[in-house]
Amino acid sequence: MKRIIYILALPFFFISLASCQDWLEEENHSSTTQDFLKTSQGFKMGLNSAYSVLRSMYGDEGGIHGLMNPGTDELKSSTTENRATTLSIYDPTRYTANNEFLSNLWSYAYSNINTLNYMIENVESIPIDANLTLAQRAQYLGEAKFMRAFLYFNLVQQFGDVTVSTTFNDQPSRSAVRDDMLKAYDVIIQDLIDASTECSPSLQLNGLEAGRASGAAARHLLARVYLTLGWVYDKSASSYPNNSHNKYYDPNKAKEYYQKAYDIASKLIADAPSLGISLMPNFADVFNEANDDPSGKNKEELFVARMDWDLDNVYGYRSTLNHYYVNGYEAYMGERNINDGRCYSWFNPNRYTYNAFNNRDKDTRYDATFQKVWYATKTQNGGTVSYNINGKKESFDWKYTTVGDTAIYYPGYNMTADEIKAKTYNRTGNKYLIFTPEAYDGYKIFPTITKFLDRTRAQYNDNSDRSYIIFRLGETYLLAAEAAYKLNDNDNAAKYINILRERARNKSTSVSGALNINPSDITLDFILEERTRELLAEHCRWADLARTGTLLTRVRLYNDGVAKTNIEDKDQLRPIPQSQINRVTVGKVYPQNEGW
Repeated sequence: MKRIIYILALPFFFISLASCQDWLEEENHSSTTQDFLKTSQGFKMGLNSAYSVLRSMYGDEGGIHGLMNPGTDELKSSTTENRATTLSIYDPTRYTANNEFLSNLWSYAYSNINTLNYMIENVESIPIDANLTLAQRAQYLGEAKFMRAFLYFNLVQQFGDVTVSTTFNDQPSRSAVRDDMLKAYDVIIQDLIDASTECSPSLQLNGLEAGRASGAAARHLLARVYLTLGWVYDKSASSYPNNSHNKYYDPNKAKEYYQKAYDIASKLIADAPSLGISLMPNFADVFNEANDDPSGKNKEELFVARMDWDLDNVYGYRSTLNHYYVNGYEAYMGERNINDGRCYSWFNPNRYTYNAFNNRDKDTRYDATFQKVWYATKTQNGGTVSYNINGKKESFDWKYTTVGDTAIYYPGYNMTADEIKAKTYNRTGNKYLIFTPEAYDGYKIFPTITKFLDRTRAQYNDNSDRSYIIFRLGETYLLAAEAAYKLNDNDNAAKYINILRERARNKSTSVSGALNINPSDITLDFILEERTRELLAEHCRWADLARTGTLLTRVRLYNDGVAKTNIEDKDQLRPIPQSQINRVTVGKVYPQNEGW
């Protein structure tokens, strides 16, 4: 692990991957680093350095976003090239072990795991002084264990078998082995069990600084880990051919871990009121910028990546996530604006995704997830737009005469040409544009996903310093439901899903329980569709499909792009980064995943 080990020695000085190798090869500074980590200030900064990596993982286009969202049944890359395209379309010639997203995740994880190992190993020797109380030291130990588990879990979800170490590496090494992923799971589970009691019980209960790990976050992640392990032991060769988990097949262990996942998730839900945690009253509240601050307004948050938080809480980081899902409205509005965002137009939903948002008259999640209306910011002479409706090319004139009046409308359902003209032609004000699903083109014309927009910026081109929600209580309900389903307990699966559906119900158009489902409605496909309605674009879909063994089938069935034809059996795991393989120059060659 040549280059990784060098970086591990100085994780919080942010030495670049490109320049550090030769410099650190000449002079090893691990003793200096250890001396600093042994101080109370160094102990705190070591933990903060591990948190800071979340900004890159969740806020940068080369981070985890491209590994989890596009290239699934939910989302695809747009018709224009971007950094995630090669990976998201499973490009057979360009998607290789040299992919930067894979190298980033690998380096993000291991460079911080080594620092965390030192902290966990040496916590008792860290002095208690004016900079660090005994209670803080205990809390930080739990947070360090949570972060180590979090990083290892990201690795095993993507790569399977990985190198597992729980001891600090203080010397450069050019040898490494890949351990069976169950070894990593042993570390992950024990760390999370410890963190669930060593960390503060919740962000909200004790006014814990947003961005730090809590016992509630550890319990949520532990439920997800147990659920994932249940699926690992549940993949027989006959039902899941060519899956790397076939060798672990053990129905009894599968049931054991499904039960553990259910117990942990359901207990967290039951404990939520006493922890100051709750579902936000309305689904739209979860992503409202007004609730997105460190003061605890968002009671649903369990763990967030703080973009405005750094090692010494002085300066922050800007995320580009607020731009990715914004459509090309500027082509018709004549300009960008702060309310509608900057038009990257990189990723947009597959038809499956729109169809999953059914019952829209009763379920508010479609309107809370997608933008439907744009208002004119200046007058324009307009022109003509054409697209096919029911197989026939239709043309529509548009012209903006009134600033502030409707300019573009996405109803979310198909309309006839006559219906569109009746709405837009005979009216006072703008002759506005209507784009129905038949017009969606994968670049300029598709509804913007609004979860990550940032209307607090000074101007539309600015990146965002909004916090990113990694875990929230809404998903805890879905984890409990999935575990219950796998235990053949559809009554409880329906119960937890119905709580989310009741929260999403349009209270002005439907009566209580109008969205409720029956136990007989519960299937794996239904659970995955409910996760789409609740969690679209929240950086978990690829892992959901890989966990449930449905990645190949659902991408081939629902992806509208070339991913459906490009995806292969080998894509159920990511390739080990070539940079890691090249670092191992002593001993056996570092193994690559099958097919890569």
